[in-house]
Amino acid sequence: MRSQKSNVKMIHHLAVTILLSSALFSQRCLSFRPPVVLNSKRPSSGRVERLMSSTCDEIHPAVAGWPSKYNGGEDVGPRVLHQEFTVEKADEKLLTELDVSNWPTWTTGDKEKWAVGNQNADKIMPYSELSYVVSGKLEIIPAGESEHVLIQPGDFVTFPVDFKSSWKVLEELTWHYYLY
Repeated sequence: MRSQKSNVKMIHHLAVTILLSSALFSQRCLSFRPPVVLNSKRPSSGRVERLMSSTCDEIHPAVAGWPSKYNGGEDVGPRVLHQEFTVEKADEKLLTELDVSNWPTWTTGDKEKWAVGNQNADKIMPYSELSYVVSGKLEIIPAGESEHVLIQPGDFVTFPVDFKSSWKVLEELTWHYYLY
């Protein structure tokens, strides 16, 4: 008997395949987002959010592949916290609710583009992301603003799709991430 987690992954994969095929064969524009949890419970099997788009958004490969990297539990899991760029301190209750320790991990340590001291101007987020900073420091200057925002350990950071900013890595970063 399959677990609920494997059912969710299988349904996500099937939905992506069907939606991509449909978009290719019918020339219709479909944008797919992985299951979005609107409360602290994991999505029920079969719950998939589809968004019709007149701009022919494509599924970013990182978003499509995210569920296979999540090793979480049955009764907890990621969800969207905000729709706009937001930095907030995490608390233990929310870390547990979102099952952050089972999210995939990203680090700047092995990426020359993100080496300490490098400035990456005009970065545009190709998808929405919720990140939890485990270690390191990052300075972000949102487009059109002059003040920087310091991102540091213990922060949740919401990056909405198409968010444009400049990033400067101050200390090697490690964070857990949820893509949607």
